[in-house]
Amino acid sequence: MNKRGSHWEPAHRASVRHRVAVEAARLLYHREYREYFQAKRVAAKRQGTIHLPSNREIHEQLLHIARRMEGEEHALRLESMRRCALELMERLGEWQPRVIGSTWTGHIRQGSDIDINCYCDDVELVVEALAEWAPELILVRAKEAEYQHVRLADVGGYACEVTVYDWENRFEQPRCGITGGPMRRGTLAELRALLVRTQEPETGDWRTAHWQFSALEDCREVLQNGYHHLDVYDHTMAVVAGVEAMIGDGFARFPNWQAELKESIDPDLLRLAAYCHDLGKPATQSFTREGRIRFLGHEEVSAQRATEIAYQLRLAGAERGELVALVAQHMEPVMIPSENGLPSRIHALFRKLGKRLPELALLSLADVEACRGPLQSQMRLEEQKEFVDFLLDQYFLQGFLANPCLPVSREELLEQFGALEERTIRRILQALLDDFVDGEFESQEEGLSLASEYLADPRHR
Repeated sequence: MNKRGSHWEPAHRASVRHRVAVEAARLLYHREYREYFQAKRVAAKRQGTIHLPSNREIHEQLLHIARRMEGEEHALRLESMRRCALELMERLGEWQPRVIGSTWTGHIRQGSDIDINCYCDDVELVVEALAEWAPELILVRAKEAEYQHVRLADVGGYACEVTVYDWENRFEQPRCGITGGPMRRGTLAELRALLVRTQEPETGDWRTAHWQFSALEDCREVLQNGYHHLDVYDHTMAVVAGVEAMIGDGFARFPNWQAELKESIDPDLLRLAAYCHDLGKPATQSFTREGRIRFLGHEEVSAQRATEIAYQLRLAGAERGELVALVAQHMEPVMIPSENGLPSRIHALFRKLGKRLPELALLSLADVEACRGPLQSQMRLEEQKEFVDFLLDQYFLQGFLANPCLPVSREELLEQFGALEERTIRRILQALLDDFVDGEFESQEEGLSLASEYLADPRHR
């Protein structure tokens, strides 16, 4: 992607800062630089801009890079670090320990350590409680204050640092050095709750199962509108064939991301979504007075049919959710280019599909290319290919619309406006995110001002 980005991407400064944040995060992740300030200056120079992102923006992109680079290993290491933190906190239980930093927020990367705060007037008691890990007591001076740190070189393979504060400070809310807002931290009870994991039920291997789609037979001879040259059944078979062609040639149509698509795409999930995407059309077919054929709401009905098939195939919960999401959203990447959709609408696809965004993009392209009716123009086919290329660029390059960093957090809303209902917080944050992506505001101050307006509107309560 060029430095100005695609014409679908917003051109406001937030998107420029985002590109710098992604580059700075890469520099930090690969240890080319260790300080945020240095990394962001180098990144801005490489991007040809003077606009510098906040540490918060860089911090968010570090997490996305770590998750993508390390995959399942990232999640396993995070859980391991949290379990080590839990063991330490149980030893420190009487001194109100708090886990902080990346172990709590999940923003870990290679080399991340475990950070814990506790409150005790006698640091030697803390050292004694942690004696089996060979603690080292260190005095740190910062901003005319002294802090006592207990360093542990190896706790389950991780370095750990316990900062000991005076007991009288246990009710103070520390500030985060990266975001500038209230520090996110977890109590012993909260960490225990976070580590509770529900086990997926045993499932069959649906990829080798012999499955038939009786619902697909209902699609035969169901006529479609002028964008299609085939009935619903034959159109579905054409979409499946298009998907098979992409898989069969190793995604050669997408040279910029061919290797990444081979690694990230789940071919069987993509095939299954192609079979299911229009199963709701027979039940939703209607005709206007002029005789035009419509399928209003067929996405939702198709998603219901896909859910039934997923249970029949005994898909695991995660796979079932991914299939249903692909089917439910399959029309969005088709409609957004033709309707000149807002950037927030594009971001919603990334939010809803997560790691399955590439499958959705390819499904939409196969869907449009299987439509060769008199109302479908060659320009529309080319536009869809361009939009799919844009979505893949955003996904694999951590584009602004894929991973925007909202300059207002939940903690800052609570600090600014006091106690709010959780559903109110969620609604305000979502509304702010949509406006931020669409360029309605850029700074934290502007965001909090807009949040104040939302709170005065009963629709957001």
